[in-house]
Amino acid sequence: MKQNVFTLLTTIALLVGTTFGHAAAPSSFDEHDRQEIRNLFLQQAAAATAHDIVAFERVFTSAPPDSSVSVTFVARAYQYWSKQALIDHFTKTFKGVWKFEPDPSNIRIIPLTADSAEIYAPTQVTFGSSDATAKTNPFLVCEIAVRTPQGWRIGAIIPVPAQ
Repeated sequence: MKQNVFTLLTTIALLVGTTFGHAAAPSSFDEHDRQEIRNLFLQQAAAATAHDIVAFERVFTSAPPDSSVSVTFVARAYQYWSKQALIDHFTKTFKGVWKFEPDPSNIRIIPLTADSAEIYAPTQVTFGSSDATAKTNPFLVCEIAVRTPQGWRIGAIIPVPAQ
């Protein structure tokens, strides 16, 4: 199972990484890249918890002119294959209770190529249509970050229930 997830994430990273051009191809991944990706992920979490759809949308890649797919979000209950579909989903989700709270001490950034990395973060997600129905569940969140002309952006999200 672990090998299948790694293979899936690597394949997504290579596909997303080759889909998006970048200004100058760096030859390596360094600690500065790791910190930028960590900050990007924490911005995503803060925007999601604040229900700030504009800030939330900014962390994701955009499709190049010849492609309709920029962001993938695959979870047990649903699949979204574009940035717009993802933003439409979260616009509705943010009308209820939604908190995305990663454990900062356990966030891991794993380089896959010079232009892509996996983000692994144990995360508590609270969601529901109201405070009375909201539930908090642990997830192991895996995301793929890709280098774009605008800097690092998220290209794929795969939340895995931890229970």
